[in-house]
Order: sequence, then structure tokens, then C-alpha cells
Amino acid sequence: MQVRSTRTSATYTLPDPGELNQRVQLRQRIDEAAADYGVEPVYLNEKTVWAKIRQVGATTYHESVQSDDIITHYFTIRYRKAVTSDFEVVHGGRVYRVKRLRDLNTAGRYLLLECEELGDVDRSGNMYG
Repeated sequence: MQVRSTRTSATYTLPDPGELNQRVQLRQRIDEAAADYGVEPVYLNEKTVWAKIRQVGATTYHESVQSDDIITHYFTIRYRKAVTSDFEVVHGGRVYRVKRLRDLNTAGRYLLLECEELGDVDRSGNMYG
């Protein structure tokens, strides 16, 4: 009898020492009702963390656009339980929305955040352009 291994997910290479070399700000965005029947963003759980930043390749971007779930950047950070898709990443005056996140190799050591670039942070630091 032949034993076949089945893989349900890929194995990812964990970052090498020194690869988490960019400071980024994580913040949880919650939209609250505004007086004009719109919404106003409120930011909670703001943390500055070390990250590895990588822009996605052309194929990944093209496929994400076709599925209407655009991914433009990957951020690798140390594992944090509280991070969800409600979070945004701010780096270099730009805001990125977390679309999906993965615990790399289910080891509880690193998170891979798949993000969409939203635009610039305005002068007040509250919204993106």
C-alpha cells in the first residue's frame, strides 16, 4: 500500500534575523456613526512594530484584481493574537488595509499580512486620500 502525503497549505520560509527592519504602525480602525449619517473612523490599539515589507509580484496583483480582492503589499511582523482584518498598517505616510493574515507555518512566531494600499495619510493623520 502506497502512502500519499497531502498538503493543505504551503510551507513558508521564516524571516532571517535582521529582515524585520522597517518600523510600521498597526492600528485598528472602527467606523462609528457620525452626525451627518456617515461614518467617522476611530483608531484603537495603535502599536509600532518591526516589519518586513514586500510588494507583491505582477501575477499576484493581476489575480487579486480579477477576484476583486486587491493585494498590493505583504508585511511580515512578529505574531500578535489581536491583529485581525480590522487593522490598517501605516508606513512612510501611506495607509494599507489588512485584507488577510496568516500565521506562518502555524508556528505562532510570525504573521504575514496581505494588504491593499489605500493612499496617503492626510495632515490630521485620520484618513487616507
